[in-house]
Amino acid sequence: MKNSSVALLALFGVLVSGYNEEKETHGSSLWFCHKLDCPEYTLVKKHETFEERYYNASRWMTTEVEGNYKSAVNKGFMRLFYYIGGNNEAGIKIPMTAPVAVVVHPPTIDGNPKNISVSFFVPAKSIPPKPKDLTIHELNLTGSTMYVRSFGGFASESDWTENAQALEADLKAAGISYDPVSYVAAGYDSPFRLFNRHNEVWFHGLKMENAEKTENA
Repeated sequence: MKNSSVALLALFGVLVSGYNEEKETHGSSLWFCHKLDCPEYTLVKKHETFEERYYNASRWMTTEVEGNYKSAVNKGFMRLFYYIGGNNEAGIKIPMTAPVAVVVHPPTIDGNPKNISVSFFVPAKSIPPKPKDLTIHELNLTGSTMYVRSFGGFASESDWTENAQALEADLKAAGISYDPVSYVAAGYDSPFRLFNRHNEVWFHGLKMENAEKTENA
């Protein structure tokens, strides 16, 4: 379970140099958040096919799941959905946030999928109640730079994979270093939203060892 948490930390990473505080900050007011609480970020640079964003420090409720992508995501989502629906020590309902962030790892050489983690964003001023489900835990992430590619529609596993591969190719073409160990599949919409759907894949530019040092500090 620790490995998936480390992977998510790697994708958010540690504070990077070159951050321009004068740039416009985005968050819950963005159209694709649909009035839900979303993590805040600053748009550092807009490329033709992707964006460079600086994400502020954030908190997430996270669970790790084994299995193939579809079943693991469904299982992880339902754990967290029950948690915000009242399956917590306080017995309270918690408003939904966006995005649902899924850390995706490439399959191993023998084709077996690695564990994934599914996370719900926790708004800055919220105090999340303790989960009853011990597979759920809180994850605190430091600020970081993310490279983001957006696309629409109902995203299948192949859509996530194709867009992640396209983003990787664009980053390599631009000479930008990134962490290829895993990526985040960020979904912003419920299954009931038929139009104007928004999906993102995120890669982090830092190396894995930086996140390991941060977690062990």
